[in-house]
Amino acid sequence: MEHLDPPQLLKMCSETLEGQYGPAIQTAGIIAFVLIFNFIVSSLLFQLRERFMSQQNVWALSFVAAVQKPLRYFVWFVAAVCSLDILSFSLFQFHALNIHLVLSIGAVLTFGWFLLRWNAKVVQFMMQMSQNHTIALTPGKLDLISKIATITVIFVTLLMLMDVTGRNMQTLIAFGGVGGLALAFASQQVISNFFGGLMVYITQPFTIGEWVNLPERKIEGHIEEIGWYMTRIRNFDKRPIYVPNSIFTQTIVITPSRMSHERFHQSFHLRYHSLESIISLLQAIRLMLAKHEYIDQGQAIDVFLTNLGPSALDIDISAYMATSSGIKFAAVRQDILLKIAGIVTEYKAEITAPAQTLEFPSGVIIQTRGSNLELVTN
Repeated sequence: MEHLDPPQLLKMCSETLEGQYGPAIQTAGIIAFVLIFNFIVSSLLFQLRERFMSQQNVWALSFVAAVQKPLRYFVWFVAAVCSLDILSFSLFQFHALNIHLVLSIGAVLTFGWFLLRWNAKVVQFMMQMSQNHTIALTPGKLDLISKIATITVIFVTLLMLMDVTGRNMQTLIAFGGVGGLALAFASQQVISNFFGGLMVYITQPFTIGEWVNLPERKIEGHIEEIGWYMTRIRNFDKRPIYVPNSIFTQTIVITPSRMSHERFHQSFHLRYHSLESIISLLQAIRLMLAKHEYIDQGQAIDVFLTNLGPSALDIDISAYMATSSGIKFAAVRQDILLKIAGIVTEYKAEITAPAQTLEFPSGVIIQTRGSNLELVTN
């Protein structure tokens, strides 16, 4: 075989794709062309991905990541449609498909699929940046932007499909008038959940990652996803709970993660022999709280003797820790309790449980103090 120069090789490839060597060779040529095209495009996109990743270019990186799969599938779709048309004409002498219309519809659907993937990739990268605090957008706002972009892409894709298929807006309006009325009755719950989710996005009683509590439904946990129909909450047992969005418009929603302060509140009892030093003890506890680094001094600090009980002195303590301090409340509470116990010991006082007395007709008296029992006889 004599050597073929590039112009001759290109001419042979063109003749093969045009079918001058028969339908079987033409089909094989189309498949070979698709394989070579996908290999070249994949190699190019891989190099671009590595380049944009090193530059931290979110938009370009997400574009490259989103375009590869739709482009590869569309090329295979074109090859399959063309091959089917070639075989049907060679075997039955007629074209089985309106190839131009089918390819136009495929191109529009592929373009819409690419835009949806691009939107998802951009949001994915920006979510990571939000978690790393490199951008100011919260996960909830990014999710809202993603959903608005999704609706826009779907609407634009439908308009493009109507254009390539020769339909007009009157057809869509007519379908929306008749079909929309039927759907409204058949899917009231779906619509209420959709608008419930929309109100969550507008009013933002909570966002993704926040801790919520629905006391009437006995649901508590962290928001993982706010969907079109329902919201996923992960409770403290790590079990997923799927709540229809309409519930949030019908019940009380508490968002503990938005508290400005955590309250430290503790009550305990001292034996009566601590009465002599009670004033100094209370002042020492109040001073300790006033000097504590995590207690907000702008809030009330209450340390009082609240009751002279039948068997003990009742002490009540209240203070507030700003949640912006970043420290875990459990660690602060533990530190304060240990310091209170140290002050009580320093002033030679004694913490006790309130006593309960049971007196029997025979004259036997039983006193209970915590887990201790005392038998008293007259």
